[in-house]
Amino acid sequence: MAQPPDPSQFCADLTENYIRCHNQWNEVTIPIDDMVCVLAGTVGSKVGYKLLFLQRRPEDIKTEDTAYLESIQLTSLSPTLRSQYLCTELPHHLCSHETEIHIIVSTASGTGAAKNLYKNILQPFLLQLAICDYNVHETRSSQTITELCNSRFLPCAQAGIQQTIILLSGDGGIVDVVDAIYNTPWHLITRPTIALVPTGTGNAMASSLGLTSYPSSWLKELLRGRPRPLPTFGAKFSPGAQYVTEEGRARSSISSNLKTKYEVPKVHGAVVASWGIHAALVADSDTTEYRKFGADRFKLVAEELLFPPSGAESHRYAGTISLTRWDSQTNSECAETMEIKEHMYVLVTMVPRLEREFVISPESVALDGRLRIIHFGPVPSEKAMQLMASAYQGGQHVFDRSVFYSEIETLKIVFRETDERWRRVCIDGRIIAVECDGWMEIYKEPECLLNILTSVGV
Repeated sequence: MAQPPDPSQFCADLTENYIRCHNQWNEVTIPIDDMVCVLAGTVGSKVGYKLLFLQRRPEDIKTEDTAYLESIQLTSLSPTLRSQYLCTELPHHLCSHETEIHIIVSTASGTGAAKNLYKNILQPFLLQLAICDYNVHETRSSQTITELCNSRFLPCAQAGIQQTIILLSGDGGIVDVVDAIYNTPWHLITRPTIALVPTGTGNAMASSLGLTSYPSSWLKELLRGRPRPLPTFGAKFSPGAQYVTEEGRARSSISSNLKTKYEVPKVHGAVVASWGIHAALVADSDTTEYRKFGADRFKLVAEELLFPPSGAESHRYAGTISLTRWDSQTNSECAETMEIKEHMYVLVTMVPRLEREFVISPESVALDGRLRIIHFGPVPSEKAMQLMASAYQGGQHVFDRSVFYSEIETLKIVFRETDERWRRVCIDGRIIAVECDGWMEIYKEPECLLNILTSVGV
């Protein structure tokens, strides 16, 4: 006897921007940007499928809608859906019998969305994939990720154990892992792989890898991405440099990893090193009050820096900048020193984007290991705002005559400021204060010690 139709089972058709799921009782349309994947399964005694997608639901009238992972049962699958979305096997980095899987939930990143994202999306997604063997770590302090690296990830890497670190964080979480890995005296045998889930404010690395293009981008990358080497840069400092902590109220040493008295403080990054307006706005906006505004906090503080309430001129940052560039004719590095000694914006980066729409370095390609500088000297505040607005137009600012934009090998700044406020620099969101007449030197690390999960360039 034939079974009656099941109202919970649907057929699915792919249109240009939607997936249309339908049966004789109901129809559901799912935007392509919310689509995650299709899993094979059974419907009764027949082969069936489960479509996973994101859906936003209101929590209450006072808050924004919250995204959840949802599923819908399909009785059949079109050839197009099958070829584009059907997941038939887990990638190696998600096979818990081959790889040790860790999930880090950075509770302080951005607007604090990481915990809900894990609970509402990532955890149910792993359950749908039948992945249950993993370790979850919630950050309790600014040192949690560093401590995890030293106690767990580094010993496993040295022992040759494959590790996937699913990192629910912004750029700050990446730099914590990068810095811990590069500061170890051990020789790593197996590079850990970071799978980035963007929950920060700017999410420069995630944006540059396409993980913020649409809501389900990072979920698809967990399935389709492959480990690729993560290029990094080093930043050396004069002996008096210190971390700025506790919203600017405290200082801490960056010299704890020095092996001899002749070594200088050193940190590592993968995204950006800056001085001037960019570093100041990151530092001044890194407060609980400003973080409530998300990425808009940068624009709010930028206006205060460029148009001081006192009516004074925006600050001119005093220092000497020297750099090296590669000369293809001589096949060697060529050193030069900037003639101007006052500056407004100094930034070197390995990525094209600092936010999803903010293209700071249009010639940069994520993970290509190249370092580029964006610099301009003192300009009227209105001009500075116009230049930054041009970065939101596909990086048009680099074509302005007042902007110096070039690929470089190294950069050195000697700071000539008496007030510490103007001697703060930013390394991937970390703020460091350098002493008067102190210096910072940026260089490319020759070896990659970490992988990052991506389909860029794969």
